[in-house]
Amino acid sequence: MVEIIEEKAHLVIRVGGQEYAQYHFGPTVWKPYLYPLRAANGLSMLDNEPTDHRHHHGLWVGHGRVDDNDFWLERHNSGKIVHKSFEITPSGETAGFTEACEWIAPRGHLSLTDARTFTFYDMPADGRYFDFDISLSTPGESPVTLHPTNEAGIPSLRLAPDLTIRRGTGAALTNAEGRQQAGKPYNTYGKSSPFLDAGGGKLGRLTYGIAVFDHPANPGYPTKWFTRDYGPISPNYGFFLEDPIVITPGNPLRLRYRIYSHSHDFEEGRVVEAWEEYRIAAGKANGNPSHGR
Repeated sequence: MVEIIEEKAHLVIRVGGQEYAQYHFGPTVWKPYLYPLRAANGLSMLDNEPTDHRHHHGLWVGHGRVDDNDFWLERHNSGKIVHKSFEITPSGETAGFTEACEWIAPRGHLSLTDARTFTFYDMPADGRYFDFDISLSTPGESPVTLHPTNEAGIPSLRLAPDLTIRRGTGAALTNAEGRQQAGKPYNTYGKSSPFLDAGGGKLGRLTYGIAVFDHPANPGYPTKWFTRDYGPISPNYGFFLEDPIVITPGNPLRLRYRIYSHSHDFEEGRVVEAWEEYRIAAGKANGNPSHGR
């Protein structure tokens, strides 16, 4: 059973009677975010407000240059992404919520709107996933430009310290082409792949990981990835384009991903099998069972 419980300024997501995640949206936050995201032993696989980047929040949405406005940093001249409303689905084998948000520029005008949906599934803690679907729209009759920047992953994730390759705990970043560990030359940054996994690090005494799957219908599929050895990862095809992304009236930018949290490392965590299940289901939903690779 999946339950979504609304409390003051946050939602609690419970799976099988245990807390899996929280979603924060109150008036004191600069942008809504998901944190913690719990492994089977209850420890969070994500980090929040680390000392090196206080504006990193678990799993979040932001962008460093929307027209000429910053929605990434959290300073006096940064914009805010403001929660407006929720639609929460009833408890069951799946449950989730859709949130409406407004992107308010530093001078107070409305730059963008978005509708984001999280769908959680009743899965065992050793291999659990949820789906993230966001549509960004221009609020008026003028286009909105998302300029290329590394501060543009939608969504972005900040890994818990012991899941980062910098710590040297055995964690690795693995995509469809290979693996990057501490001190190894292979680099996942800027590489196209339908998935990226951060796994093999220890939380407490046990090994865990978290993977992000790119929906085959997303623009730029398979996406290029932004990665750093100290923790941030994101699908960020927009950064690596030659031209900016222009959102026009009536044509929102839609992006979809699955986030898969697992015990063990990449192989024992069945990341490839979980990706294939998602790819096949996504292809069928789009009327093309063989779409993707």
